[in-house]
Amino acid sequence: MTEQESPAPETGTRGASAWAAVSARARRSAWRAWPAMAAYLVVRLVGTLVFGLVSSGHGYAARGMFVFVDSGWYQKIAERGYDTKISPALSPFAFDPLYPGLMALGHALTGGLASVTAVGLTITWVAAVACSWALFELGRLLRDARTGLIFAVLWALMPSAVIQGALYADTLAICLIAWALYALLRRAWLTAGVLACLAGATRPTADAVVLTVFLAAVVEFIRARRQGGQGSGGIGWRPWAGALIAPIGAVGFLAYVSYRMGSISGYMNAQKKWGTGFGNASQVLHRIKLGIAGTHAGYSNGQAHVTTAVLLITPILISVMLVQRQRWEVTFYTVVVAAIVYTAIHDYSVVPREMLAAFPILLAPAGWLAKVKHQWIVWALIAVLAVAAGWYAAYITVDGGAGFP
Repeated sequence: MTEQESPAPETGTRGASAWAAVSARARRSAWRAWPAMAAYLVVRLVGTLVFGLVSSGHGYAARGMFVFVDSGWYQKIAERGYDTKISPALSPFAFDPLYPGLMALGHALTGGLASVTAVGLTITWVAAVACSWALFELGRLLRDARTGLIFAVLWALMPSAVIQGALYADTLAICLIAWALYALLRRAWLTAGVLACLAGATRPTADAVVLTVFLAAVVEFIRARRQGGQGSGGIGWRPWAGALIAPIGAVGFLAYVSYRMGSISGYMNAQKKWGTGFGNASQVLHRIKLGIAGTHAGYSNGQAHVTTAVLLITPILISVMLVQRQRWEVTFYTVVVAAIVYTAIHDYSVVPREMLAAFPILLAPAGWLAKVKHQWIVWALIAVLAVAAGWYAAYITVDGGAGFP
């Protein structure tokens, strides 16, 4: 072998070694996280069982055990693409493309043996377990292993946690977001950028992690400049690459919708057909006031009371995050998610669902519970809340009405 040829196998060896190291870290992480994943699954299965027993075909279960109101949209987009004839009144462009795209891909790869619904539910449940893994690692990184375990379980107990097992894109998006935040905290810039890019093509609330990755790169640049770094602020090219990759999914979909609708404001026009968009920001305080009063139509039932509680408690938990001086990336992401939800409220009943993406607010409660001396008390409380979560889900009144496939 000549001297000039020697670098090739050396490069290949380095690549193989790097991949082996990544695989080894993943295996160690999975081994650490398996109790959290198992506990998450048990809690979700308890909630799902209660939901199935109590729902009796009404509420979220009106269309099926895991096929809820918006599920029909994902099914139709997976089967027909962004066909504007799916509904005469509503627009399919309100639904981001990654989840229905993966449903269509899985259906095609199985030769049509697996329906788009079966593929979608498989993606959802795999993403749910992977998300509990990510939450454990986030909790472990920011606090300790016990906090990580409880953090993952608390996410399974949030109002509307039933969505985590449904034919909805939310679980996939939140899984990608959680891993993107974990990668960002570890300064794995390219991984964070790619995951944020995929999340941005899955749900609008994922725009918060896209913005977080970009801002983190800017902060890293400023910090390096102040410390006298040279070149690209002394931070290298990876932070900028991650920052540039992160918005591609969201921006690409916006561009596609603008092209299809023949207007640069095409996406916002599609959202208006659904009554969503930041034009609802002026109504948020009025709606919370109605929720507190609890006497007006649509605000007097138990589900509305839970929604009001979520809207009131979220700012308190964000304030706790600030007081505890949690990592600014996590706090910033949470604030942006909350801002998106608060300013775009269109249906009071969907607020708890949208707040599933604000999972970092659970980190402080998880830390408190992890410090309880007698842990059996914590798990007894979790068992009660698992039953309550399933019961609550069964009584959420959601009627898609005309225009829903």
